Amino acid sequence: MGSARTLLAQALRMQGRLQEAESEARSAIEVQPVPGRFEGRDGRDVLALVLGDLGRHREAADLLSATAAARARITSSDHRLVLKGRSDRLQHLAYLGLHEEVVAEAGALKTAARGAEGIHRLLLPLAVTNGLAFSLSLHGHYEQAEHLLVPVLDEARRRRLGRVLMVLHLGAARALAGQGQAQEALAAVKKAQDIYDQAPGAEALAHDLSAIFLARAAALLALGRPADAEHEARHCLSQCERHLGRAHHRALEAATVLGAALADLHRNEEAAELLHATHDAWRTHFGHDHHGTIRAGQALATLTDQPD
Repeated sequence: MGSARTLLAQALRMQGRLQEAESEARSAIEVQPVPGRFEGRDGRDVLALVLGDLGRHREAADLLSATAAARARITSSDHRLVLKGRSDRLQHLAYLGLHEEVVAEAGALKTAARGAEGIHRLLLPLAVTNGLAFSLSLHGHYEQAEHLLVPVLDEARRRRLGRVLMVLHLGAARALAGQGQAQEALAAVKKAQDIYDQAPGAEALAHDLSAIFLARAAALLALGRPADAEHEARHCLSQCERHLGRAHHRALEAATVLGAALADLHRNEEAAELLHATHDAWRTHFGHDHHGTIRAGQALATLTDQPD
């Protein structure tokens, strides 16, 4: 029964029916209150994914931590699913703006990865490096992020790691755009898009597609092409509306980019309305001193300071 509910929760999540998916995942956990067999995801794994999709990043991070600890008690602290859960948690910590915690956990996971077996010994350090680079970029440390990503990009390219390489290209695009290297960022997004287009069943990876739209919108905005940036940001928001909650970090990032693009197009009334709402949403869900709140506030201040 627990496995069936877990599969149903996964299917509902892929359809963007997140509230129903959450309910089914919680029902699966009630049936199987202790983490069970480790061949695949159980209700806790799916619930963490759903909570993240809904933008409830703190709840997702806490659940991943508790699940990893429970599994470690049953198996060992270096079991692949224990380490994967801790690695997945890095993304949520980065979303939450907890950079110091990301740095500490990334260091611990890289050490733990030395004891991993098979492909996990390779994939875990790549995922951890990507999470750390993502957090660095969110805090404006773009050069450090790019420096971290270059060697792992080479490794993922050499081993033809598909989706891992795509995600790393998107991380590089963020770091490059942040340094003003907009054309290079756009080229990195194209590489990510090419991998996405060639992947079997790519239509099911809606989360990847929204990330590509966001990266392209940011690069186009940095390149001084606000009309194209608006187009891509709206595509991202459309994907987010179908598959993510309004409080998800990506949805709010896309709204911030869209507001900035509208301002650059001198559609100031639209831009002001959107940026006010987005700034309020960042502050409500993430706090007044969060990097997203600060950036939306800066975009709003820039708009306000423009001459009539």
